[in-house]
Amino acid sequence: MVSKTKIDFLFYCPDIEKNRCLDLADSMHVAKVLRKKQGDIIQITDGVGGWYRCAVSDPNPKACKFEILEEQKEYNKAKREIYIAICPTKNADRIEYFIEKSIEIGVSGIFFLKTQNTYPKKINNERFRKIAISAMKQSLKAYLPFLSELILFSDFLKKHSEFEQKVIAHLANDAEDIISLDIKDKILVLIGPEGDFSTSEIQMAKESGFKNITLGQNRLRTETAGVLAASILNLKL
Repeated sequence: MVSKTKIDFLFYCPDIEKNRCLDLADSMHVAKVLRKKQGDIIQITDGVGGWYRCAVSDPNPKACKFEILEEQKEYNKAKREIYIAICPTKNADRIEYFIEKSIEIGVSGIFFLKTQNTYPKKINNERFRKIAISAMKQSLKAYLPFLSELILFSDFLKKHSEFEQKVIAHLANDAEDIISLDIKDKILVLIGPEGDFSTSEIQMAKESGFKNITLGQNRLRTETAGVLAASILNLKL
């Protein structure tokens, strides 16, 4: 168990077991912004549940080195795995907002889907990953959510049939309100593009075992629907 220490910032070191050195950006932050000295305490995560209380051994702004004092595995592990499959928006700022806020709230992974009405033909995975890492550190989480490449909708349905509970946010007559849904320990939520899923895509999802749900009676933007779904599923524990 890691001792309780005031946490000013969380740093990320994915290969901490092999390399006791922060990357350039985090090293600069430790040395130049926080002005940490040798022996000062910092908190580091490996992004896969490891939380480490460390002491700065060399506050080099280009390669800050540290020693591990305490560690804890599966730090604040989520009680439910929430995966959201969503279509990138025409305005990149909106899908980036979703990535940031959904990770701060709590999701285990995000799939990016290419549907009939998906406008962007490609996504900037490197930028998305940087946003995800920043959101993880901002919200003091020890798990970096999975981010997929842009996947064709039909391929996604074929490749990801392992989920115990699969729902699609769609205003249909048989749709159940997400509030009243009996939520399992692992759930996958489909969020449509700006212009919604096509009739054939909705049918494909239904044939793949997806159940219709609603997020309320109001029409929501894609990113708003994603953030709302993540919020409700985290609150209903």
